Amino acid sequence: MHRPDPAGLTMTVSLADLDALTLAPGTKAIPLDGSVRRLGDLAGRRLNLLGGDIPFPAAVLKRAAIDNNLSVMQAYVDRAGAKLAPHAKTTMCPQLLTRQIQAGAWGLTAATMTQLKLCHALGAPNLILANQLVGRAEIECLRDLTIAAPDRPVYVLVDGADGARAISEIFSRSPAGPAARLLIELGVADGRCGVRSLDEGLALARLIHDLPGVALHGVEGYEGLVFSDHAKQDAVEVDAYLGDLLGLYHRLREEALLAAPDDAILTAGGSAYYDLVARSLAGEAPGATIVLRSGCYITHDSGFYRELLSRMDDRAAVGAPPRLRPALEVWARVISRPQPDLAIVMMGKRDVSFDIHLPTATRWFREGLHAAPAALDGVVTTKLADQHGFLTLPPEADLAVGDLLGFEISHPCTTFDKWSVLLEIDEAYAVLGGLKTFF
Repeated sequence: MHRPDPAGLTMTVSLADLDALTLAPGTKAIPLDGSVRRLGDLAGRRLNLLGGDIPFPAAVLKRAAIDNNLSVMQAYVDRAGAKLAPHAKTTMCPQLLTRQIQAGAWGLTAATMTQLKLCHALGAPNLILANQLVGRAEIECLRDLTIAAPDRPVYVLVDGADGARAISEIFSRSPAGPAARLLIELGVADGRCGVRSLDEGLALARLIHDLPGVALHGVEGYEGLVFSDHAKQDAVEVDAYLGDLLGLYHRLREEALLAAPDDAILTAGGSAYYDLVARSLAGEAPGATIVLRSGCYITHDSGFYRELLSRMDDRAAVGAPPRLRPALEVWARVISRPQPDLAIVMMGKRDVSFDIHLPTATRWFREGLHAAPAALDGVVTTKLADQHGFLTLPPEADLAVGDLLGFEISHPCTTFDKWSVLLEIDEAYAVLGGLKTFF
C-alpha cells in the first residue's frame, strides 16, 4: 500500500492501493465464503446487509448521509469566513479523509505523528498536529516531512520552553531546511495541555522568537472541554475563553512575535462549538486564517452530537447550523430470548461505542416479514459485555432469534476504532464498498 517517494522521506497512499489491500483473517463483517479477499472485492458483488450475505455484527455508513454532511458542513464553514481542517482521529479512514479534502477542506488535523504521517501520505495540503510534539522520533519525522514537502505546511503545538527547545535543537541540525511551524496552545485551569495565562504565552513566544529552527505562526485552543447540562452557561464560558485566545493573538502581533503576521493561524473549534468559534474569531483577527477542526460532522450521530447540534440551533451564532444526518449504524442479530422481557444480541463493547451513551435499537428486520427495516420502539440497551448486548423490551414484543436490529450510536469516534473495515451502503442497504480504517 505504501510506496517510498524518490527522496525516501515521505510515502503516498492512493485509493487504488487500498482497493488492492488483502483483508486480514478475522476482519469483521466480511462474507465467510471466501469470496471477498481484497477490500475492492466488496464493490460490485451485489451484497446486501439484509440479504444474508454478511456475518454480524456489522458497522455500516450510509453514503447519502455522508454526501449530505460533507456538502452542508463545507458550505457552513465557507459562509462563516473560516477554513476547515477536520480531525482525522474520528475515522482514520483514507477514503473518507480524501472526500473531505475534495469537498473543500483546507487541510486535516491529527492527534499523533502516526496519524499525521498517514494524512501527509494522502496529500493533505495543510496539516495541524493538535497536540504537543514531544520525542526525538516524532520531531525527526516532522523535520523530514517538512524538508520533503515544504509547500505543504505542518503546524504543531507547544506550551512550554522544554518542548520548544527540543524542536529547535533537532530542526537546527538542518539549517538549510524550513523552520518548524509552531502554534502556542492556550489551555484552561485543570484542563489538558496549554499555557495557563496570556503572560505565559507571551513569555513562550519571546523564547521561540530567539530560538533557531523554529518559527511562531499563531495560536491554538480547544474549547470542547466546556460541557455541562447548562447550555447557556457553557456558551458564556466558551465565549470568554475565545476572548482570551483572541487577546493572545493580538498581543503576539503587537510585539511582532509572529513569523508571518499576514499569514498566521488561529485555530479552535471541535465538534461542539464551532459556531461560537466562527462568530468570535472570524473577522476579528487580521492576518489570520481561522481554522475549525470538527471531525465528527462527516458521520454525525444519534446521541451526543445530535444534542450539541440542537444547542447550535438555539444559539444561531452564525446562521442556522448545518443540517447533518446520522450516517453510522451498527447491526446485530438477536441470538437469544432467555426471558420474556430480555433479548441478547451479538454486539458488545468490542463493536460499538459506550463511553457516552449506549447504542439505541431503532430498526428491525426479519427476512420474510419485512421488505425493508421497520421502525422499532420500546427496546432499550441496558448493558454491554465484550460480545453481547442486553436489551429490555415489553414482554409482548415480537422479537425472535435470528432477527436483525439496527442500532444508532452516540460518539462515532469510539465506534470507528473498533472496526478495520466498515461497509458503505445505499438506502436499500446494498453494499457499495468497504471503508478501511488505520487505528
